[in-house]
Amino acid sequence: MAGIYIHIPFCKQACYYCNFHFSTNISAKDEIVNAICREAFERKNYLQDSVETIYFGGGTPSLIGADALHQILDTLHRNFAISNDAEITLEANPDDITAVSLAQWKALGV
Repeated sequence: MAGIYIHIPFCKQACYYCNFHFSTNISAKDEIVNAICREAFERKNYLQDSVETIYFGGGTPSLIGADALHQILDTLHRNFAISNDAEITLEANPDDITAVSLAQWKALGV
């Protein structure tokens, strides 16, 4: 069983307990998303097994929006064998959750 972890390094604020790499400035979002997609392409032969889990962690992945998540997931599906019933999980700040964002995430398979 294979899994993919995607680190989204953006947060609204710095938390005193966090030791992960993050930025409170989201202006580089497009460059980060493009770099994640390039890395997925470069590593397309790395996993031989079907991917059963995709985990978006961070940081706060809910900050990047559904379009960016779609771009990453589309890239993963084009470059890896993703199981039809793969578990796709997204860390989210409760303040970022709306009916619209939940519907968008669900449509993406989260």
